[in-house]
Amino acid sequence: MASASTEGNVSKDSLESKLKGLAEEISTDLAQLDSSQGKELLSGFVSELFLNLAKQSQQEFRRQKQAEGIAAAKAKGVRFGPARKPLPENFLECYEAWHSGQITMAQAAKNCGITRDSFRRAVDRMKENGSCTAG
Repeated sequence: MASASTEGNVSKDSLESKLKGLAEEISTDLAQLDSSQGKELLSGFVSELFLNLAKQSQQEFRRQKQAEGIAAAKAKGVRFGPARKPLPENFLECYEAWHSGQITMAQAAKNCGITRDSFRRAVDRMKENGSCTAG
């Protein structure tokens, strides 16, 4: 039964078959060379193969440790990215006018000097933090 690789759709059987074919091709080519040249090339190939496998293993280990570090930082409440800019001083005033229907969200955002999306995100954060009564 073939097991799928973690990368792509390469099965163990298809990879094994491919490696056998490559081994036959390489050994045929090496047979045409001087024995010492063939051994030297084969030794270099095996060394390169092991180095690549070690490099992949090291990269996977680094990715895993990085993911663990990010998860631990997030669990501690670390916020990634640039710090949020403070809300304009007139934000609550504009929020109340928008919430009561006196102005549109676009107008409230313009009065605050921020984009409509920034205004919406600020309103959403206020609701999450429970610092407003908007429903």
